[in-house]
Amino acid sequence: MTEVKQASQAWWQAVAVAALSVVAAYNAVIQFGYADAFASQIRDPYNVQEMESKVSRIADRIPVTERVGYFSEVPFSAPAGQAAFFAAQYALAPRIVVREDAGSAARARYWLAVFAREQDFAQAGARRGLALEQDLGGYVVLYRRLESVR
Repeated sequence: MTEVKQASQAWWQAVAVAALSVVAAYNAVIQFGYADAFASQIRDPYNVQEMESKVSRIADRIPVTERVGYFSEVPFSAPAGQAAFFAAQYALAPRIVVREDAGSAARARYWLAVFAREQDFAQAGARRGLALEQDLGGYVVLYRRLESVR
């Protein structure tokens, strides 16, 4: 009698595990659908992929051992400022990208800047002792330290 009762309990446990597995798989599919729909509405709100495509055009001009300075008028405390900085780090890897307030930034020969609006980019760099090398478009600019300009 106990063997029959144990077999019956084992069968119900297997049914319960199977039912929970089906429910979990269904919920995973539903969640994926929601995430996909959300991602299709808001593709890249901080233009991270755009930063990578812009910077990839000039990355080969900067030696991989070079430290690259970074400045922006978008504050780092804002999510957009953080996204721009981290996207620049990713796009220029394995080069080290440091913000201008870092102590080691003074040694950087190349500088990447991200602006929030159109302005005189050459003047913005000159205030920091930098010469404009190339405007990468979309308010992203590559500079070189003036003493390094040929």
